Amino acid sequence: MTQSTIFLVDDDDDDIYLAQLTFTKHFPAWALTSFCDGQALIDHLSEHPNAALPNLIILDLNMPRLTGFETLAALKAHPAWQQVPVAILTTSSTADDRERSYALGACAFMTKPATVEQLATIIVEGETLCNPE
Repeated sequence: MTQSTIFLVDDDDDDIYLAQLTFTKHFPAWALTSFCDGQALIDHLSEHPNAALPNLIILDLNMPRLTGFETLAALKAHPAWQQVPVAILTTSSTADDRERSYALGACAFMTKPATVEQLATIIVEGETLCNPE
């Protein structure tokens, strides 16, 4: 697996902490940047138009300001950002949320795990699904 830059968008501090632990333990060479919600991600991308884009965005659905669906739609509508793979990582397991995510352009839909090891497995699966090279 090559070195990757991952953007994590989630409003839950516990989930961000779990992700940071996972990356430190299992993916120390990967760069993880977290954003507290979709609006923070969009603001960052807009304010840094010449910065390198991430290899993958991991996006929660249930967030304030911009939901995951709204964020995904904004990413896929923007010419400079639409090619960045977006994996949904959420507590939702409904078929409607899964179908809507894929319809909006998500490359993977995964349910949030409880442990570092489970999250590491999900990250590898998501990275493989979204970057099949």
